[in-house]
Amino acid sequence: MTKSKINSIRKSPRLLKKTKKKLCLSGNVGKMVYNIKQNGVMLAHNYSDPKTGKKKNPVKGFPPAPIGWYLSEKYDGYRAIWDGKNFRSRSNNIFKVPEWFVNWLPPNIALDGELFLGREKFQKCGIFRKKVPIDEEWREANVKYQIFDSPGHPGLFEERQEYIKQIIYTRCKCFDSNCPLVLTKQTLIKNEKEVKDAFQTLTKKGAEGIMLRAPKSPYEGKRTAHLLKYKQLFDTECKIIGYKNGSGKYKNMLGAFKCELVSNKKIKFDISGMNDEIRRNYRETHPIGTMVTFTYMGLSDSGVPRHPQYSHIRETF
Repeated sequence: MTKSKINSIRKSPRLLKKTKKKLCLSGNVGKMVYNIKQNGVMLAHNYSDPKTGKKKNPVKGFPPAPIGWYLSEKYDGYRAIWDGKNFRSRSNNIFKVPEWFVNWLPPNIALDGELFLGREKFQKCGIFRKKVPIDEEWREANVKYQIFDSPGHPGLFEERQEYIKQIIYTRCKCFDSNCPLVLTKQTLIKNEKEVKDAFQTLTKKGAEGIMLRAPKSPYEGKRTAHLLKYKQLFDTECKIIGYKNGSGKYKNMLGAFKCELVSNKKIKFDISGMNDEIRRNYRETHPIGTMVTFTYMGLSDSGVPRHPQYSHIRETF
């Protein structure tokens, strides 16, 4: 939808009524209006470097985070772009979704959000990967689509939020109760203490972390400093038991360390996140048997660390 069309809709009650009527059409009659392969997906940088603590520099012309930025919960679900017809992953794969769920979505309008089951329920998100979705499973899981942006909308962040708010209100009003479309709450930050307090409050309740969005920022289909993430990380130690060869830009270098937990040798996994110097000289600097510290974001049901990232060789005294 072009900016001029949006403005004309705002100024004309008749056009607004007509647009709302179109929003009540079934989601499965729409067409793709946002091409992920061509336009990309907006991805976040870290709010601060996990190792040095240095904050990410803002985009030129924008205020540094967090004062004046918007804070929201970081959901531990599956990122999903509604392209106007289908739900797609960041890598452009289509999620197989029950027809009744699809019907809640607005046709011919792109949305960005997360298919979400609730805090600390990531292990149950396997229902989103099934080639044939099970209606009863989705209903019992009470799947929500937490919406936080609208790709392709020409407006600034605040304008996109108002646009999404109207879409959700209209769609939920069109059908019966228990609407799965949810507008992600955005809180305007006045000082750094609010960020720390919100992070502690949300993570204690089981949230994965927080997101920060720059005020009056555009939607960019790439990793951008307009969007920052601040996640809860844990750390522990593992022993290197092997190496995984790199590929792509890491061809002829280390791809990942094969490790086993120091606290439970039965649990084996790979860790990444090393710099290029380590990737080139790993056999000398990190021989088999080296103990290393790594960070991770919780454990799977089987006790395997999720998203393990290399930190440093474990200090010995």
